[in-house]
Amino acid sequence: LFNLGPLPVSTLTIPNALSLFRLFGSPFLLPLSQTANQVWVVIWFVLLGLSDALDGALARRWNQTSDYGSKLDAAADLVFYPCSAVVLAIIFPAYLNPNLPYIYVTLTTLVGVLLISRICCGRVIMLHTHMSRYSGVLLFVVMLASFFIDTTLMIRLVALTYAVGFVEASLIFLIKGPVSPDTRSLFSRQSPTA
Repeated sequence: LFNLGPLPVSTLTIPNALSLFRLFGSPFLLPLSQTANQVWVVIWFVLLGLSDALDGALARRWNQTSDYGSKLDAAADLVFYPCSAVVLAIIFPAYLNPNLPYIYVTLTTLVGVLLISRICCGRVIMLHTHMSRYSGVLLFVVMLASFFIDTTLMIRLVALTYAVGFVEASLIFLIKGPVSPDTRSLFSRQSPTA
């Protein structure tokens, strides 16, 4: 999907290691959600969420950003967030089931943005827009909050926030064509990339 290829030696960095941890560690949320002690789900989820927060921040701080790292981060996000949603469905179906229509809309807009980026750019690009970042943080908070309170309405907000973000990304591709994965919004003045 992202055509990552082998990890180049020059990109063996701590930020990329954090993305790899999230990419390969996220599926472990699923068997953990089947255990009686859900503390392990929370601990593992927090570690994965921290890797998501730190990989990009450290890459920018240490001047270790790269196209490969950006693709790796996006691929890890595409594994982490759906795994988180599945865990929500397994552990808290009463919160998730009323939101299925909103989740279907979100999934439809996700498929749409993937197709549009492929058509407009010749490859799949997941943008790191402000909206996608806010959506990720909101999902992280809602997932943790679900262990303590009823998050039915909050899950709806997460789904709609993601849908709006995917629509914005679609518009970015349609209006601007190929852009950097680090394009922040429809209104940012980032130069297109090939």
